[in-house]
Amino acid sequence: MIKDSFQVKPHEEGSPLLQVLSDHLRISKKQAKAMLDGKHVMVNSQRVWMAKHKVSSKDLIETIRTTPKTSAKTPILKKAGDLLIVNKPAGIVTNDSAKSLEVRLQRETGNPKLCAVHRLDRETSGCIIYAQNEEAKNQMIPIFKDQKVVKIYRAIVNGRVSDQLKTITLDIKGESATTMVNVLDRTRYASYLELRIKTGRTHQIRKHLAAVRHPVLGDKGYAGSKALADVLRTLPRQMLHAYKLVLPHPTDPSKPLRVTAPVPDDFKETLKALKLK
Repeated sequence: MIKDSFQVKPHEEGSPLLQVLSDHLRISKKQAKAMLDGKHVMVNSQRVWMAKHKVSSKDLIETIRTTPKTSAKTPILKKAGDLLIVNKPAGIVTNDSAKSLEVRLQRETGNPKLCAVHRLDRETSGCIIYAQNEEAKNQMIPIFKDQKVVKIYRAIVNGRVSDQLKTITLDIKGESATTMVNVLDRTRYASYLELRIKTGRTHQIRKHLAAVRHPVLGDKGYAGSKALADVLRTLPRQMLHAYKLVLPHPTDPSKPLRVTAPVPDDFKETLKALKLK
């Protein structure tokens, strides 16, 4: 990733943020707009995404640009029956898009029938299940519904989380939701957590952690715009990783299928910067 920072010049007073970004970074307005849409721009430590935002002289602008990724194939963690468990990279949607991981995997495997069994947020990395066909997907639906899939996540969050925080139970859109919390490490400013969810409500972990005032670092939806330290202002994405899945084996339901996705490099870099392990 590429981090940039600059100060607005006096003659740029009142100019649109989009124009200032384009001029200073020597990029097209389309590229600048993509940065704003991705919420990768901070003005005086506040996240701003409005292209028409008027800047003031001496405003401090901070940005982050992700470096292009190689065309390496998607890591397949496990093949079991008609299921593929893969390690989803951050920054790509699960399905329902021509640029989704689903379409990429269809191309890589030569199987146009391959389909997602469940979803992860665009910015969340880690374990995700795809089925080789619609029948295999349909067989997984009751397994998820009956909460027979154990889902374990890793997250780096704001603030020092107490050992007393073991469970977060908070309804999401009128439906019950429970998240179990285990503190792996912590400092005064941030904590490294392992989380197990009994339910799979939309944005459950992000909403629950924000509700107890320990939002996921880099979360552009629920964490607010203020940062604790320089290293946090330009995090490329939310620090949430689907670390492990445990589910009945599709060819022998009496045996558990356990799959783990290694913690990605950006996670490791953030942990190191925050002196967490």
